[in-house]
Amino acid sequence: VDCYRARWTIEEFFKALKTGCQFERRQLESAHSLLNALAILAPVAWRLLLLRHLGRLKRSVPASAALTEKQLEVLRAVAKKPLRARPTARDAMLAIAALGGHIRSNGDPGWIVMGRGMHDLLLLELGWRAREQASGCDQS
Repeated sequence: VDCYRARWTIEEFFKALKTGCQFERRQLESAHSLLNALAILAPVAWRLLLLRHLGRLKRSVPASAALTEKQLEVLRAVAKKPLRARPTARDAMLAIAALGGHIRSNGDPGWIVMGRGMHDLLLLELGWRAREQASGCDQS
């Protein structure tokens, strides 16, 4: 019974991987390249699933339960709508979805805009870290 109950979460993980991370659209052909992409994208899909779960079902949980402090720092700097000092997981989910093109009046975000927003956030985080290293003020 417990395994069957977990089925929906597993299905949602695969939606995050296939739709949010666009795993199938990458059109990789060799097993080696597929496994490499899977190794990179599976943790991203897991984080998307966690963020969406906390943002929808446990709205008062702090965003730090789903994102790193560095990701929150970057998100605060680039969010289209300013984040609170202590954002909730829902605040972070909506800010990331907005990066991906989500329009708030359309209801909760889907996997595509969540995936695009997370992709942008991760790229911005890389740039943020590169800037810190270049200026010698790495704070991690």
